[in-house]
Amino acid sequence: MKILKKLALASLALALGTAVFADEAYDIVQKSSTLKAPDTSTATMMLYNIEKSGQTEEMPMKQYGRTNKQGLIDTVFDIRGPAGKKDTRVLQMERSKREDDRWIYMPKLKQVRRIPMGERYKQFVGCEFTYNDMAVRHVDDDKHEMLEKDVSITVPGGKKYQCWKIKSIPLKKSEVEYSYRIQYIDKETYLPAKVEYFDKKNQNQIMKTYTTEDWIYLTSKTGKKYTMRMKARMANNKTGRETVLEIKEPIMDGPMSDAYFTQQYLSSGKAK
Repeated sequence: MKILKKLALASLALALGTAVFADEAYDIVQKSSTLKAPDTSTATMMLYNIEKSGQTEEMPMKQYGRTNKQGLIDTVFDIRGPAGKKDTRVLQMERSKREDDRWIYMPKLKQVRRIPMGERYKQFVGCEFTYNDMAVRHVDDDKHEMLEKDVSITVPGGKKYQCWKIKSIPLKKSEVEYSYRIQYIDKETYLPAKVEYFDKKNQNQIMKTYTTEDWIYLTSKTGKKYTMRMKARMANNKTGRETVLEIKEPIMDGPMSDAYFTQQYLSSGKAK
């Protein structure tokens, strides 16, 4: 009887410990995905698409962002080059109780169309980031599990992080291109220092790897302080192709016209 009681207590302790780890993982991911955002933001973004051979394509763009009246994030990406991609524009609008809205303007067709959920795992204008990667994933879209509570990592470029290691499994796998993610979340900033995406067919194989290579604490025009990623990389582990994203000239909490966040701006490129 005593042995049975001990086994029962041990099972209960294991279950409680697992639940605590799950709650802790959820809380960490929630904080990571809801870092304080500015009222408005503008920046020049440079995307470098790097082939395995080393050949590089530069893709400059302007980014406009705002926190709307519901506290959700709206973002516009205005592609400025190269030829063939110039004047492509993407508008993303967060939604709290349904899927986010995304539209793209395709200059060759002179047409704005909505990006359906079934296409959001595809490449963002030909780079290694997908449309899903260009937005913050909601914490409740995944089940989270703490794997390790203290892990040291070094990312390309040499930056070191002290992290929580968390496994995040999507609840709707049809909406993403991977089976699950392993997130390394930095303990100082709560930024994702590294994210490994595992293949759907071979769940032990890493299909792509994201890293935050540089970040800063930025003070806005209104004196507020924000944590901002300045350089990130998405590496395709299967093809050897990479996309490096760099942020230049960020401005937070400056004046911003609501006209940027309309389909009219997507088609015209003019915020009037």
